Amino acid sequence: MLIAFIGDIHGRVFHTLALIETWQRRSGRKLDLVIQVGDLGAYPEPTESLLNEKYVELDAAELDFSRLVKAEADGKLADDLRYLRRHHVGPILFIRGNHEDFDWLDSQSCDIDQGTVPVDSFDLFHYVKDGTVLNYDGTRIAFLGGIETPKPKRKSIDPAAYERLLQCKPSDIDILITHDAPYGIGRSFHGQTQGSALLSKLIETIEPNYLIAGHYHHVIGPKACGRTTYLGLDVLVDLRDDGERRGVQPGSMAVLDTATKELQVVQDDWLAQLDKHFAFPIFMERLKQRDHRDRTRTE
Repeated sequence: MLIAFIGDIHGRVFHTLALIETWQRRSGRKLDLVIQVGDLGAYPEPTESLLNEKYVELDAAELDFSRLVKAEADGKLADDLRYLRRHHVGPILFIRGNHEDFDWLDSQSCDIDQGTVPVDSFDLFHYVKDGTVLNYDGTRIAFLGGIETPKPKRKSIDPAAYERLLQCKPSDIDILITHDAPYGIGRSFHGQTQGSALLSKLIETIEPNYLIAGHYHHVIGPKACGRTTYLGLDVLVDLRDDGERRGVQPGSMAVLDTATKELQVVQDDWLAQLDKHFAFPIFMERLKQRDHRDRTRTE
């Protein structure tokens, strides 16, 4: 299997879709599965405080998830999304981070039968409930959202889901997907040790082959944590970069080939083309034109 992992996107679903399609086209390889590691920015109905948040003021793409879930009202956008899903992009699995509408995600999880549920009418993004273990072609993947906090909060790691995963035996899980990271992966600006002791205990107990996470907005690893290879992904777009060419970050995507066990962090120069001026309608128009030319050549 070829599995892609995407770091924190903070609402930028259209950048994410373009990233996946572009990687496939440039590499000539089709992804079997795409997983986003939390902080999707799942806010279907942005509140007044969110609308006035400084990062939203810097970049309106922070609200693109809301535009996606309401896209049926926009005929052109809806057609583009259906086309992309039908011809180029499979469902993207995501977990909760610490920046989501948790009440809304809870309402979605009520409809989960097999551990995932689509959250948009185009079948593009599927929410994965904490503690879920899925088997894809023999690769067993466990999911645990949230972050470790001193006191229980909505953004905290769910204790019941954590305990369920803690009961897994070594070799039960091939890949663990979390939002937070193991304890000791770095230090904050104020010198505090970063990471979660809970996740350190979890990987020491169940020993997954890989732990893929986000949250810290820079690439960490791949590095060995006991028998587990840990990779922390970069944020998709860094709003601290005020440059004219602010774009998709190298290291915000990685690809694992489960056959060869090669875990590759994507750092190609073309990522910068998905910059602050990225326009999804133009991207889709060019994609459809390329598809038309390709079909014409084969007829």
